[in-house]
Amino acid sequence: MSFSGPQLEPLIGNPSIWQWIFEGDELLLGQTTSADPALSQTRGFHDSATGEFLSFHDLKSIATIVSTILHREYDVRPGQKIAIIGQNSIWYPVAMLAASRLGAVVTLLPPGSMRDDLMYFLGTSKTALVFTDEGTVDEVTAACKAIGLSAKNILRFDGSRDETNSLQNLRQRGESLYPSSYTKSWEPKYYEASPCAFLSWSSGTTGKPKAVQISHANVISQLRQISALTPPNRRRTVLGVLPFYHITGLVHLLHLPIVLEQQMVIMAKFDMKQMMETVVRFKCDELWLVPPLLIRLLNDKSAQGYDLSFVKQFNTGAAPLADQVIAQLARKFPTVAVRQAWGMTETTSCLTVTPPNLSTWSNASKVGKLVPGTEIRVVDPDTGEDVAAGNVGEIWAKGPQVTMGYLDRPKETAASYLEDGFFKTGDLGSIDNEGFITIHDRIKEMIKVRGHAVAPAELEDLLHGHPKVKDAAIIGIPDDYSGETPRAFVVLAGGVHGRPEVVKELQEFVAARKAKHKRLSGGVEFMDQIPKSPSGKILRRVLKASWKEKMESQRAKL
Repeated sequence: MSFSGPQLEPLIGNPSIWQWIFEGDELLLGQTTSADPALSQTRGFHDSATGEFLSFHDLKSIATIVSTILHREYDVRPGQKIAIIGQNSIWYPVAMLAASRLGAVVTLLPPGSMRDDLMYFLGTSKTALVFTDEGTVDEVTAACKAIGLSAKNILRFDGSRDETNSLQNLRQRGESLYPSSYTKSWEPKYYEASPCAFLSWSSGTTGKPKAVQISHANVISQLRQISALTPPNRRRTVLGVLPFYHITGLVHLLHLPIVLEQQMVIMAKFDMKQMMETVVRFKCDELWLVPPLLIRLLNDKSAQGYDLSFVKQFNTGAAPLADQVIAQLARKFPTVAVRQAWGMTETTSCLTVTPPNLSTWSNASKVGKLVPGTEIRVVDPDTGEDVAAGNVGEIWAKGPQVTMGYLDRPKETAASYLEDGFFKTGDLGSIDNEGFITIHDRIKEMIKVRGHAVAPAELEDLLHGHPKVKDAAIIGIPDDYSGETPRAFVVLAGGVHGRPEVVKELQEFVAARKAKHKRLSGGVEFMDQIPKSPSGKILRRVLKASWKEKMESQRAKL
């Protein structure tokens, strides 16, 4: 038995994202067809720190100019891979859209990535050109040198016009051209499947991250789905503190505000005090916040004492909200609508969203209802047979937002993307008589740290490379601020003793090689043997039960 969301009219033609947003006639909100053309001049991206403003009108104009120089001087062509690695910035969407306008495939990478990870990301995707910023340029330069990518193909989207490798310099060079000579926007072939637009990296349970191939039609479909669930009296000013490289940032912070003509207030990185000051200064009435940030609104001292009476809506997802947290939030923000969502990179973000008229705290423990054009099955993960209505099973999903598969990973693609169009989400859930979906657990082993997926196998492989480690296992343990955090169980090599300095050494070993959310913030525990099945699979449930028992024992002694 399958369940379906509201109907979604088929997408007309085979447009690129650029064409659909800026040149098509389906959107009354597009730049050339806006019901109120003045909005494209007054709405746009705001930098909360510098005060810079980039209107949607100027975004289109500058991206057109930059794409012309990328085409003429860097020979950027359809299908080429262009990476963006940097903190949130008003120039981030310029780089992204300039590349996308030419049909290039944009790969978005976390700015905290270290050299070895970047070598893997850039090498695996065969990246031809990189946009970066001051905070990441050193690691990017080292990684590019290691894989043989020329330094002239490293561009800065935060540099000045005087720097030849900066986006502003590209813009200056393009402004000397006649508009009639600007490179025309790329157009996909009408009769072919929608081509890949983005690579977004998803942590797998078997080791290295996988590049999810997201098509132009996937992104357009998700934008149409969310637009259909957005009332005309939508919120005006959105806070953009979540990272742009994440699937939520890519769809809901970089693209959706253009479609809905909302103000987008950007923060380069998260800081609680700065976030609160930004929300108040810009009167942000819609906030995208992962559950750990909502918890900090309750508990962080630096979040207290601000008048947030103008806030109308919280959007959240990526991790469950505990019932007691929901109750506390409801008491503190009784008039704020809370919109839950559920999805993943492989589904271009949302499979479900709480409908506007039902976005209440009483529904916050559920992840909403199916977005238009989406169909699911709830199945027994062992047999693949549908479970009885209302029962818990693995959710398989189908819809125009289900992505193309994993880059150069045919086995993993075939295992998750089924021939009948359904995608196996790996999440255990149920659907009630009203159509609300509840997520109960994950089959997959990923650890969710502040919304980021961390693969245990990736950290285990790294620890196995340390001379003092004989064996290792990683689990996620609960954390009030991060949702979960990685904890290592380590069997030491012969002759090595589990002293505190060894714990520190292993934590620093990981911290020097991995992004912040992958660090062993949950600690390191030494043991004689890692529990494993006869086939050699780590029994993480045994480790989790052992850790939980130890915590309960410690609490009982207090």
